[in-house]
Amino acid sequence: MLGQTISNYKILRQIGSGGMGMVYLAQHATLERYAAVKVLNPEYSGNKFFKERFLHEATTLAKLNHPNIVVLYDFIENDGKLLIIMEYVEGKTLDIIIEENTYKDENFVTRVITQALDGLSYAHRQNVVHRDIKPSNIIVGENNLSKVLDFGIAKLTQSNANLTKAGTRMGSINYMSPEQVLGKEIDARSDIYSMGITLYEFLAGKLPYDANTESDFIVQNKIVNAVLPDVRSIRPEVSQKLAEAINIATEKNPSYRFSNCDEFRDYISGQQNSAGNTDIRFNKNQSQNNRTQFISPETQSNKTVYAENPNYTVPTPAKKSNALIIGGILFLIIMFGGIVIYYINSQDSDVILSGDSKKEYSDSEIEKKKKELDEREKKLNNEEKNLNKNDNQSINKNQNYNLPGKYPEASAKYLTNEDLRYLTKTELQIMRNEIFARHGYIFKTNPQMISYFNNQSWYTPRYNDVNYLLSEIEKSNLDLIKSYEN
Repeated sequence: MLGQTISNYKILRQIGSGGMGMVYLAQHATLERYAAVKVLNPEYSGNKFFKERFLHEATTLAKLNHPNIVVLYDFIENDGKLLIIMEYVEGKTLDIIIEENTYKDENFVTRVITQALDGLSYAHRQNVVHRDIKPSNIIVGENNLSKVLDFGIAKLTQSNANLTKAGTRMGSINYMSPEQVLGKEIDARSDIYSMGITLYEFLAGKLPYDANTESDFIVQNKIVNAVLPDVRSIRPEVSQKLAEAINIATEKNPSYRFSNCDEFRDYISGQQNSAGNTDIRFNKNQSQNNRTQFISPETQSNKTVYAENPNYTVPTPAKKSNALIIGGILFLIIMFGGIVIYYINSQDSDVILSGDSKKEYSDSEIEKKKKELDEREKKLNNEEKNLNKNDNQSINKNQNYNLPGKYPEASAKYLTNEDLRYLTKTELQIMRNEIFARHGYIFKTNPQMISYFNNQSWYTPRYNDVNYLLSEIEKSNLDLIKSYEN
């Protein structure tokens, strides 16, 4: 290849190689501009179906024109080989920067990632999903300008199972989203997950799950099921803002991630009010009974946290909490008991209640009434205590929804009146707050809810505001639940 001229580009030297082929530096004979030429391996060039898809995708991918995307100049076939001619960027790919540990500070990290997210956001608006976001596909050039490489290549290869050599797989397992691992349909949120893992590695200097020391099966199982390790367990100096951004971007359920790259970018760049301004991360390895919640001074001053949509505010206690209701009932019971005793003491013989006749109570009957009142008081006290009991069994209550809590259906389907009609106010309150708890909301104002959820093994408090994480189903259900609470 060296010294050859292909489509007016003279091949100067090899500058890289990968699973798909070799990459060369070339120069245009007339324009004198440099370009990177990727020559695909024979298993791709020799596949008729792949070539058809290759040329079809070229039409779309060549139209991607953004400062944070490496421009694709041409896709050509030459002497039986498929070549991709693209913009040449003088710089280093992010995997090399991570390996060299040459990043300066979080400002540098944030700048690189936000620029890459800008490029991804543009591509997603053109209905192009990258499918293989990873550090080696992000290059940092002059003036620390980052650009995303290799759009569309993963889609081409993944649509042709017979192109993958035995024992290998296209795409990088470590950066795959859970839905990608499971072979499900993917969209832009899969790229967001991969960017979250890339940010994790950029900050920590290592991957959360390492395919070099663990089998592919173990890594895939962790991606789908395991809790992502806290990046600050490796680098404690990482800011809360970036740690939280990673947590949101890498949620197992795509619906719980940032809905688009612009949200991700704004979150880490501080362009929106977020829980990233407060130090509230909970260490998942910490004992469930010794959870420490760190609240910023701003939050401690009882400043109201408003939701992005005023119709779906952060969870607050019901207008009449269980404690108030129970207290009111106890007060009435005590008053009733006092009235009984008052009449007994004041009238020596009988107690007039109502009606045309008067009823006389013996000492034994009065004792019986007092016992009934005592039993009722105990029952009410037990109801209050039950709020604080651990509800681990509720995790497996409904396997169909694969969600934790007593009422997983509140996050999985649109509720109907029949679902709520026979629930008590306490049950409705738990159902409503479980929706927020599944997203990691930190309960601060209702002691009963704080105690209740802190005793749930599945609950991890992380954020002061989770309104933007709520799905449309959850928002609709919150309205319905609140109508029954009131």
